[in-house]
Amino acid sequence: MSLRKISRKIVAVALATVVASASLAVSAHAMVIDYVIDPEEAVETVTEQEEGAPAPTTFVTTANLNLRSGPSTDYPRLALLPHGTQVTVNFFDPDGWSTVHANGLAGFVYSYFITPHVPGAAPAAPASSSAGTQIHGDVELMHWRYLRNNILPRNTRIHVLDVRTGLTYYVINWSNGNHADVDPATATDTETLRATYGGRWSWDPRPVIVTFNGRSFAAAINGMPHGGSMTAGNGVNGHFCLHFYGSTTHNGNRSYERTMQAAVMEAFNWAR
Repeated sequence: MSLRKISRKIVAVALATVVASASLAVSAHAMVIDYVIDPEEAVETVTEQEEGAPAPTTFVTTANLNLRSGPSTDYPRLALLPHGTQVTVNFFDPDGWSTVHANGLAGFVYSYFITPHVPGAAPAAPASSSAGTQIHGDVELMHWRYLRNNILPRNTRIHVLDVRTGLTYYVINWSNGNHADVDPATATDTETLRATYGGRWSWDPRPVIVTFNGRSFAAAINGMPHGGSMTAGNGVNGHFCLHFYGSTTHNGNRSYERTMQAAVMEAFNWAR
């Protein structure tokens, strides 16, 4: 069955579900993309309607939103849709990417970052929680859930800048759960991490800027090796916890989570 036929069969149910749950819509930063097929076919897929099918629904972006040429961040950006841009949604996937028409272009946006448009209502506030992203310079404040699911694969080599000392080192994430569990990449990286704590291990969070795959994010790390590790020969027995905006602890320690989140914000504000 063609993609167009599939879209036609499920658009009515998907759009009805979204409109009914508009009050629960997540205000967030999203991405948009076009089909990977021929551009003319992509436009046809987004714009054609079967007789009797529901009319396209107008949504509005809740953040500055990338319009891309395919349903993932791996595809080129077609345009940047500013916060508050109205988009025509022909197929809505609440758990993924929606096909849209905006500013004469057909493509996809990540559904976290659009919400049904209410005529006469002010634009939704810019997303600052859930999956939303804010940017200071080249540093992004991105919610851990979205980053974990879409941006940061496991076993990524991550460059870490300790913003208080300027020291840098590398870690490797081997688990992406409530937060990232990481190991220093080498014994030299372990010693540098320890040096940021004055030569001693500590649970105290430190604000850091992490960079991988050409993008930088505000984060925070603790300095106490604990539990298991997956990297041999790095001079330490145990791993460290790397937190991002919106990440949590494994044991539900809300006080420690607030301390971690304060360190994440310190890193983000440092990037102003």
